[in-house]
Amino acid sequence: MSDSPSDWSVVILTGGASRRMGRDKAALTVGGRTLLDRLLSGIPSPVPVVVVGPQPDCPVRPVTVTREQPSGGGPLAGIGAGLTMVRTAITVVAAGDLPYAGPAIPRLAAEVRRGTEDAVVPIVGGRLQPLIAGYRTEQLRGALARIGDPSGRPVREVLGLLTVRAVPGEPAVHADVDTPDDLAIARTIMSANEEGPMEEWLAALSTRLGVPGDVDVDLVLDVARDAAHGVERPAAPLTTYLLGLAVGSGRDPVEAAALIQDLAATWSPDASDDD
Repeated sequence: MSDSPSDWSVVILTGGASRRMGRDKAALTVGGRTLLDRLLSGIPSPVPVVVVGPQPDCPVRPVTVTREQPSGGGPLAGIGAGLTMVRTAITVVAAGDLPYAGPAIPRLAAEVRRGTEDAVVPIVGGRLQPLIAGYRTEQLRGALARIGDPSGRPVREVLGLLTVRAVPGEPAVHADVDTPDDLAIARTIMSANEEGPMEEWLAALSTRLGVPGDVDVDLVLDVARDAAHGVERPAAPLTTYLLGLAVGSGRDPVEAAALIQDLAATWSPDASDDD
């Protein structure tokens, strides 16, 4: 088998119900980038990527998008839907709510390539992690065919039909973002350990404009996303501009953002404060 990265693909699952988070997790931002973009940034550009879930907004690289049928059928159904678009010998499956796992994705493909097993699955805290794992595509397809209808079935069920090599996984790398508390922790970690083009731009821009540069990037992007989805796309920059005016006039940023997000969540074309 070739050592070229084009002998593997990635299937990213973003179609979960997000009940504990209450909103689309893949579109959440951590350190100014969506969770999906953080995963995509760890994948070499020649590698095909299939996203199983809602159409993402302007991902950082080209992806193929599909949905499991029926929608909401669970991660195993999502894997099955993603595999219909895969044409490579190796498939790495990744849940879309893993902000730290991007660098692990190429390593998993390499582990599958080097071994003879059907799957290479990290083990963290004594538990296998099949939603950030590498698989031989045809063997995974065969296991899914033996299971039948995958809707609502546990992903671990497929591991019993494959030869699996467990590899040590790092808890920090495989930590997911399931709840608002998880999101807050991830944002704190990223803000403390990462500085990139966004931060450099904000520093240069605030200096040029003569304004404070201590911007809560994720707060502003959350507001922009909610305005774009709840109202319409052009509402995003206008809304963040008004957020800035509100903060400049003395409002607390978190309080102002919450007011905007509450309004966007209930907005309709007929919404009005007039009676």
